Amino acid sequence: MFLSFLGFGGLLWYQLHLEDAQAMSSATALSRFVMESAAGLLAGMLTSSLIVSDPLLEITIITRSGLFKVVVWRVLLTFFMLLLSSTAYLAWSLANGIRYAQQQSLLFLLFVWLVPVLLMGMLGLFCSMLTRNAALGLALAILPLAVALALNPFLLPHKLAHPFFIPYTSWEPDATDWWSNRLTLLGMGLLLAVGNWWWLHREERLLGDAS
Repeated sequence: MFLSFLGFGGLLWYQLHLEDAQAMSSATALSRFVMESAAGLLAGMLTSSLIVSDPLLEITIITRSGLFKVVVWRVLLTFFMLLLSSTAYLAWSLANGIRYAQQQSLLFLLFVWLVPVLLMGMLGLFCSMLTRNAALGLALAILPLAVALALNPFLLPHKLAHPFFIPYTSWEPDATDWWSNRLTLLGMGLLLAVGNWWWLHREERLLGDAS
């Protein structure tokens, strides 16, 4: 995670020092991608491997904390470390003159990052529990993002699809329906979080009954 953000920071520095009229535009596009798509991708990748393919799973199951508390603490630690990395990159980009929107605010910047991280993080955890496979869970978790990036020219003209675009800031940061996009995706992420919470409690009860 840290190496990824260091690499993005180095690439941003390189673009800003190019003697090119399009350098600032390219740097802005990169920063929006990092804070939205890349952060969400890292969240999905990390949370999809929290339970599955864990050699210490048998040990964590029999701890007094229980499976649910162990996974919750892992999720919180993952999101905290991702927040630290993202905040450092955000501060670096803002200090170098990057503008994420014409009317950007602290709440705007928070939702640029929070929504894809929460949605893809919870989706990664859900898919890994569903498939019992970390790699397959990650593949399913990043599918909405991959489809949006690949089919952007075809889907963007259809307004009904706008609320479901994860990388919407990269394309339309000043769109009138940007907040409806963020709130829709945030609601989906919260629903997945509730579903994961229920599933983990169910798995813990089943494990307790089996023992």
